[in-house]
Amino acid sequence: MRAYIFLPVSLLFALSGCTTPDAVSKFCGVAVTTLSSAKPLFEDMKQSCLREVNSRTSIGTFAPPVTEDKGCEAIGGKSSGAEAAVELLSDYYGAINSLALFGTSKVGGEAGVLAEKSGAAVGVGSPAQTALNSIATFVVNTGVSGYQERKLAKDLSNSSGDIPTVINALIKIIQSDYIDLQLKSEEQKVAIRFQEFAAEDSSGQVKVMLDDRWHADQQAIQARRESARNLIFALQALSKGTSELAANANHLKAKELPALLNPYVTQLQSLVPQVQKGF
Repeated sequence: MRAYIFLPVSLLFALSGCTTPDAVSKFCGVAVTTLSSAKPLFEDMKQSCLREVNSRTSIGTFAPPVTEDKGCEAIGGKSSGAEAAVELLSDYYGAINSLALFGTSKVGGEAGVLAEKSGAAVGVGSPAQTALNSIATFVVNTGVSGYQERKLAKDLSNSSGDIPTVINALIKIIQSDYIDLQLKSEEQKVAIRFQEFAAEDSSGQVKVMLDDRWHADQQAIQARRESARNLIFALQALSKGTSELAANANHLKAKELPALLNPYVTQLQSLVPQVQKGF
C-alpha cells in the first residue's frame, strides 16, 4: 500500500472556491489509513485456509508448514482482488488530497491495472468492477497535466455512487467469505483436530496441554473475527462520509466542512486500532 503525506495547508480547493479546510485533509488521511488496515485482513483470507490445511498435519512429522495448497487458490485469488480494490480506493483518496493541497495529482499510475485485478474479488463485469473502472478513470484524469480544480466538485459528485458500490462489495467479502465461511471453517477444523489429538492420548497432562493450545488458537481466531467486524463498521463510515462530502461539494463553505467531516474522522480514528488488533 502506498504511503501518503497529509498536511494542513491553505490552497484553493474547488469544493467551495474557499480556503482548503484541514477537515478535508484529515478525512482523506484517515481514509487511506483505514484502507491500509484492511490489507492484512484480506491477506489473512488465504492464510486462514492454509492454517486449516496445516492443522491436518500428523503429529511427529516435523514438516515445515504448507505455504501453497490447491484448495486455497480460489480464496487466494479473491483476497488478491480485494487488495487491488482497496489500493485503488486508497489512490482515489490520495488523488483528492493531492488536488486539494497542491492543485495537481500524480497518484494512480496503475489505476487501470488495479481495477482489472479487482475483478477476481468483486466479479468480472459486475457493478462493483464497473464502479472501480470509473474510479480508476477519475484517478488517472486527476493526474493529467492541466486538470482543473474546479472540475473536482463535479467529478466527486459523478463518482459518489461508485464508492458505496465498491465498499458494499468489499463488506460482503469480509462478512460472507471471511467471517462466515473461512474463519468459521478454520475454527471447526482446528477443534476437530484437537479432539483427535486428545483421543489418541487420553492422559490428563496431554489433555490440559491441548486445551490450553486450543483456547489460544480460538482466541486468535476470535480476535480476527472482531477485527473484521470493526473493519466493516469503518468501511461503512468511510462510505457515508464520502457520500456526504460529494453531496455537499458544490454549496458548503470551507468553514462548514469540519462539522460535516470531523465526526467521520473521529469515528475512523477510533476504529482503525480495533481493526489492527487481530493482525
